[in-house]
Amino acid sequence: MEKEFSRDERAYENFGLYLFTMKLEETISSILPASDAVLEAIGLEFHSVTLPRNELIFPMGSVAKHIFYIEKGLARMFYYNDAGKDITYEFFPEGNFATPSESFLEQKPSPYSIELLEDSDLRYVSQDGLNRLLDDFPELEKIKSHILAHFLFQANRRIVALQFQNAPQRYETLENTQGNIIQRAPLGHIASYLGITQETLSRIRGRK
Repeated sequence: MEKEFSRDERAYENFGLYLFTMKLEETISSILPASDAVLEAIGLEFHSVTLPRNELIFPMGSVAKHIFYIEKGLARMFYYNDAGKDITYEFFPEGNFATPSESFLEQKPSPYSIELLEDSDLRYVSQDGLNRLLDDFPELEKIKSHILAHFLFQANRRIVALQFQNAPQRYETLENTQGNIIQRAPLGHIASYLGITQETLSRIRGRK
């Protein structure tokens, strides 16, 4: 089941900032001019938690009940293929929202897991909490649309890369769009994300 968070634990593109704290309220305000009342309500519904590297914040087979926001740290979403191999589907550095979107929207089990690759500061909101925000502040529908559009953009970018780019081009795309991932994520995770072997990845990096 999805990781449960106690109340005691409250306390479009990634911004490309390595080991930088990107506060949720800053991201919200960059998308939508937000009043003090809106920011206060967001602060109440989005809880805070600091978790260690390797923590699984969403296990496969669960139904997504939360949307996470990475204020500091790095996470990845992954699945297991038919051969039982661990395949990275997406990386989530600072300034990104993370959840298995189809599971969250349709409330059905997901084949994906999300784990932290670094010690991370997270904010998270439940589906009920998000609905309360949208009921009280309809203008926040723009934030919801932004999050969903970003999930769709990420999925489409990955599909295009795997279908139409060769291995060096896929690496270059990652380098250009999420360059700090290359310095932060294990090579095995990067290789599976790019759909290549770790040996091929090493050869590509050796030519740089």
